[in-house]
Amino acid sequence: MVVNSKRQNELKPLGVLLQNDREHFSVRLLSRAGNFTAEDIINIAHLSKKYGQGYVGETTRLQIEIPWIKDEDVEEFLKEAETLGLKHGGTGPKVRPLVSCKGTICIHGNIDTQSITRKLEDKYFGMKTPHKCKIGVNGCVNNCAKATMSDIGITGITEPQINRNKCVGCGLCVDVCKPKALEIINKKVVQNKTLCVSCGDCVRTCKFEAITTKEKGAEIFIGGMLGRNIKNGISLGIFKEEEILSVVDSIIKYYMEFGKDNERISYVMDRIGENKVINTILKDITKNS
Repeated sequence: MVVNSKRQNELKPLGVLLQNDREHFSVRLLSRAGNFTAEDIINIAHLSKKYGQGYVGETTRLQIEIPWIKDEDVEEFLKEAETLGLKHGGTGPKVRPLVSCKGTICIHGNIDTQSITRKLEDKYFGMKTPHKCKIGVNGCVNNCAKATMSDIGITGITEPQINRNKCVGCGLCVDVCKPKALEIINKKVVQNKTLCVSCGDCVRTCKFEAITTKEKGAEIFIGGMLGRNIKNGISLGIFKEEEILSVVDSIIKYYMEFGKDNERISYVMDRIGENKVINTILKDITKNS
């Protein structure tokens, strides 16, 4: 039997999404910074076999959906999922499930994305906002978590500094530098700062301490979007890892104060003006530092 719109609207905020046959639902189960425990996976498999068709799907935001749940089974499914310690939801005008890359587990990771994401998740996930608000956390400029296209994006960076006196001209740093910001001239490394993206690979590669860390932290972006209207976020600047949470606090505070209903951060910036929004947020960050 076709599910009526009233029932559909009641269930959607719970992460219970009507399928296109209009008779079955997919239930979205929430990860923790993109991770499920082995026990979670076993329990998810059990639920998919008992209530669905024995398979699950992964969303682009690192959650899991179990499709083919019958309308009459939804409440029983949710009750059992909660008993097993599984959370559901992640839809509607609120802070959506946060997306994080592997962070320091990855050889390219500059910041502890997992810890940062969990802290932000504990504070903000599910918070009601003027429109949906997506937060992405990258460990490096490879942008695996598409953070620059999130409402709030965090990207770990390591800015290098060069001591030419210690350089032996081996060229290892040049080999790993994908943007070609380094070259060996007269047996010494030379950096083109306009090409450097602060990925940190050269710092991790140098065996002679000729390239070391000048600054480590995160570049934070606001106003990015994917979907029908794709926008890259605008940079607020580079901040220390321990400052990230307070910077996000200032962004969320501004959005809650000035955002109108059905208006994402990007559209707030369009309406008020990018520079005005950024300057106001930066003043608040400075005041709270």
